Amino acid sequence: GRGGNRGLVTAGICLLALVVVLCATGSTASSLPVVDIIAGYGYPVQVSTATTPDGYNLLMIHIPYGVKNTGPRKGVVLIQHGLTDNANGFCLNFPSESLPFILADAGYDVWLGNNRGNGYSMSNVHYATDTSQFWDFSFDEMAEYDLPTQLQHVRRATGAAKVSYIGHSQGTIQAFAGFANKTTANNVNIFIALAPVAWVYHERAVILRILAELDTGPILELLGDREFYLPNVLHKLLPDACVIYPQACNFLLEFIMGPSNNMNVSRISYYANYEPNPTSVINMIHWSQLTDNNNFQKFDYGTQGNIQHYGQPTPPQYDLGNITLPVALFTGTNDYLADPEDVAQLKEALPEGNPVFELNEASYGHADFILAPDAARLIYPSILKLLQKYNN
Repeated sequence: GRGGNRGLVTAGICLLALVVVLCATGSTASSLPVVDIIAGYGYPVQVSTATTPDGYNLLMIHIPYGVKNTGPRKGVVLIQHGLTDNANGFCLNFPSESLPFILADAGYDVWLGNNRGNGYSMSNVHYATDTSQFWDFSFDEMAEYDLPTQLQHVRRATGAAKVSYIGHSQGTIQAFAGFANKTTANNVNIFIALAPVAWVYHERAVILRILAELDTGPILELLGDREFYLPNVLHKLLPDACVIYPQACNFLLEFIMGPSNNMNVSRISYYANYEPNPTSVINMIHWSQLTDNNNFQKFDYGTQGNIQHYGQPTPPQYDLGNITLPVALFTGTNDYLADPEDVAQLKEALPEGNPVFELNEASYGHADFILAPDAARLIYPSILKLLQKYNN
């Protein structure tokens, strides 16, 4: 493990993890907040499980058709959430403003993925949720296992030859890492990247900046080697957080994603019921490593650990030059986590012919692509055009 041998236990975190597991594996689908939201708006919703080769049970949320559309299916879409988020994040505005409902109403078969350890995908066939083994993952494993497992699950369930993939935030970093694998990429006809991330050297979001100042050892001592759940750890990382950033304390996701100028402020207390969500401390360390060095690479175990894990002293680099499937980029000038300078480097690394489409929204921050009400006017119509083009 990346830190398991340090034998660090944080009872509070384990307890929280257990509570989340009980919620997430409840016998009735109604114990899942995202299912309640979707059904509450009158949309059909189904829940299934996709198990990864390394034993994680990933919860798949399925909206087979919309309220407004009864015609033939236009295509199948998998939507993948961002950092410290889960399927909740896409469904928090009214149906006329939220991407999954808009797509379902336009005739698409919509799936919401859930990466390992995100509050919904909280069990593994080999490990209990309160073990360091369960939490020994970063976006490397989301790219290598969670991405292809979910895509194959969706294809099997729908019979679709290809799936359209929409990622936000971490949902893009795992795809830029994962689609270099041709077998994974072959499942997909278009990769639509909202707030696209690969390099994060110029990111300005508070929590990653703080973590980047610390080495792996001190972070593990401070936070343990298991679950990273921001409401539980914020005061450990930044004791005066709410004095320095009073606005972010109303909506903790801002500490991870940076500010938003376009959210419906009157809904923030509603959003806060569903955000932020858990991930692993190891994943946060990986993100912070990339903040510290200008590389898009696998987890850095240190020289000895790298030799052990990778057979080389430095972490392998991800090669975006291998990504031949069509990529569309939706970016924001005010994005603290997908900074314009880092996005420029990402574009440079993509092969000839990519991106096939690009839209930059000047006022947009990282969370606006899923939470700004005007995304339905500024962003989602272009997504619908792309889906139509690549599903024909």
